[in-house]
Amino acid sequence: IRGVHAVAERANALLKVTFKALRRVSLAPAAITRITRAALVLLQLEHGRTA
Repeated sequence: IRGVHAVAERANALLKVTFKALRRVSLAPAAITRITRAALVLLQLEHGRTA
């Protein structure tokens, strides 16, 4: 469980650092999910990790 938690925490931190708009989001959870998914795709493309 620690390994999965560490990966999720790292992804969360990387998203928040890279996309400043995600730091203080006050939208509906569904909207936040869509924005975060799009940001994660952009981040993966930027770092060349598509697996």
